[in-house]
Amino acid sequence: MAKVKLTKKIVDSLDYTDKVVIHQDTLVSGFAVCTKSASKNYIINKRINGKLHRRVIGDCTIITLQDAREAAISAIASLMQGENPFESIEPVAVPTLAEAYQYYVSHKPSLKPKTIATYDRQIKGKLSDWLDTPLNDIMQSHITEKHLEITRASPSQANATMRALNAVWNFARLSYLDQSESAIIKPSPIDILTAKRLWNNVKPRTRHLNEDTMGNYVKILINFRSEDFHTMQPHSNNARDIMLLFLCTGIRASEGYNLKWDNIDLKHGTMTITETKNSDPLHLPLGKVVHSMLRHRYLYGATQPWVFPSRIKSCETGLTDISKQYGHISDMSGIHITPHDLRRTFSTVGDILNTNMSVIKRLMNHRNSTSSDDVTLQYIQVSQKRLRVAMNEIEEFIFNEAGMSQDDVIQKLYTCKDYSL
Repeated sequence: MAKVKLTKKIVDSLDYTDKVVIHQDTLVSGFAVCTKSASKNYIINKRINGKLHRRVIGDCTIITLQDAREAAISAIASLMQGENPFESIEPVAVPTLAEAYQYYVSHKPSLKPKTIATYDRQIKGKLSDWLDTPLNDIMQSHITEKHLEITRASPSQANATMRALNAVWNFARLSYLDQSESAIIKPSPIDILTAKRLWNNVKPRTRHLNEDTMGNYVKILINFRSEDFHTMQPHSNNARDIMLLFLCTGIRASEGYNLKWDNIDLKHGTMTITETKNSDPLHLPLGKVVHSMLRHRYLYGATQPWVFPSRIKSCETGLTDISKQYGHISDMSGIHITPHDLRRTFSTVGDILNTNMSVIKRLMNHRNSTSSDDVTLQYIQVSQKRLRVAMNEIEEFIFNEAGMSQDDVIQKLYTCKDYSL
């Protein structure tokens, strides 16, 4: 047992030890710090009337030295009066990672199913060996080792997994408190990645159709036919039509997959996306080709709630995945393009055409800027007429690259006998 005037600097410098070591405070008799192999706690360590009282006050990484010392003074005073200050206090258990994650998800009603599915893959999947581990037992060394392990397979997933863990950890730390409303969970050990600059430098993806590849890709996309195109079923040519939708509107894949006829106003040629990434509804006027495509699909798909229904009869949702089909299109064109690559292409074409930035941001649903150099854009109101002009200009550019006009595409793919809608 060592005696020393405990200060924050001294407490922080105390090493974790294989044996139990008690560092007695010289300022308050009976107050001490106990170090072990995996913990460092403020404790009461005082003999009163011949009986040794040794109780943990709290983790040194969770409560401050001043709070611990004051708690010790109060508890020792009660003990000396013959009272037991610990008698009615039941310790609050530190949650395991699985418990903390379940608490996080259940108390975040705004989380979308897709976000939860992503967190499940990260927390339940990549951190599965930690699920039964109390949070306070997860050390900084564990974090750096796990981050490196995941990095070997995917640097971006390593970063994303640790950010998800950090969100769960900080939420739990604010939620799991003792009777005095003090945190029982230590600060997030993920901070070690910042302190040691271990976060992976992942460059944002930039793949898109440029002016050298766009024409050939668009030709192949226009001519692509699914194996059941001739049946005129509601799901016929889902891949072709939805990829054209992504290319000509810039909406996200999840927004297109979940598109319902209730979101489409064919009379006025508009589309409303209510479930967006930033929860800000997006009202889009449609270009000529997309408008014609939706009218064409409506003629044989109006009985379905989904604009792009699944071909699986038992499926109660819209289209869920077309990776196989856009893989075929990519193989035929010689360039691998995903729905999000088409979103980048849409905005890039807008830039090529010198479309006003406020218009592009509105079409991309990026209008809520908070950066100081872009704050003025928050005050600009863009009319639907300007947006429709931009949509048609972008469509025209895209199909011109394939040697076609908008009317050529409509005539080839979406000629209907009945346009009285």
